[in-house]
Amino acid sequence: RARYSPTMNASPAPTPRAVLAPRRRRRPGKPRSVTRAVLRSSDDFLAAPDGESATPPFRAPPSLCSSAATEARNVLRVLREGAVEGDPAVPRRVRVELPLPPADVRTDEMRYLGLHGQAADWSGGMQQRLRVTKAYVEENMLYGYDWEYLGLLDRDADGMAVWTCGENMTVVTHPSDTTMRFFLDLVDGVYGERVKKKDHVLVVVNAFWSGNGEKVGQPWELGLKKRAAAALAPETGDWEKVYVARRVRSAAGAEGTLRRAWPGRWQLFDAEGVALIGEWTPREGEPSNREIAETLNEAAGAAGAAGVN
Repeated sequence: RARYSPTMNASPAPTPRAVLAPRRRRRPGKPRSVTRAVLRSSDDFLAAPDGESATPPFRAPPSLCSSAATEARNVLRVLREGAVEGDPAVPRRVRVELPLPPADVRTDEMRYLGLHGQAADWSGGMQQRLRVTKAYVEENMLYGYDWEYLGLLDRDADGMAVWTCGENMTVVTHPSDTTMRFFLDLVDGVYGERVKKKDHVLVVVNAFWSGNGEKVGQPWELGLKKRAAAALAPETGDWEKVYVARRVRSAAGAEGTLRRAWPGRWQLFDAEGVALIGEWTPREGEPSNREIAETLNEAAGAAGAAGVN
């Protein structure tokens, strides 16, 4: 069962340094068996009520942040096993987007906090945000793993905490444009060659970098920008978002939940999580803000503004 500590939003404590164009929307289709296995920690599959047209069953999206982190754990288990077995279809460098509760509120509820959580006001800054994220990572996402917390990647790497899970998985939080140098050093093996092995999975939780490295560092740090552009380029096939759980809202006020669990599709649910209102394939990728807003508005019968708040 998902674990949640009522103190995980409390004031932060010091963290030690580490050693180390519009697309066509698709209507719901039958989930792949691997996706069912990945999402088995969610509520029971939902089906249409008696007398209504039959629709393919689906897992309800998580309503708690801890439940989302547990779903992410199941995704990482499949990825790790695939990497160890040498499965070429399994990505080795991936991103996970975990929802966080409102700052300074003792709740585990998933709530809409603005586009990508920007409306969350963390009074304790990144240190408080890391404290909350750390609790979900350790108590839910890595529950059952033989993990070790190494602290911050570097004393100047704000919010970048690191965990190792045996020899085959490393987890790092919050790499951003301003801390990209430390992240690239990690990727390049400066902090240890283990991350470069073919049976190793490097997991980035709640990354804050923008684009493909265009805004990394200072304007004069051309070498850093070049490194970032090479490492973050879509052509590498790296940094796929293998798990996302996010509350979304259109400018017209229609809310919903966006979820993606590898290897499944991107799924958009209504506000209550009882109807699957849109899907996008992995090849199509993450839906744009406009696509999300238009789908939410259509499902809610709302007209007008197509943007996302």
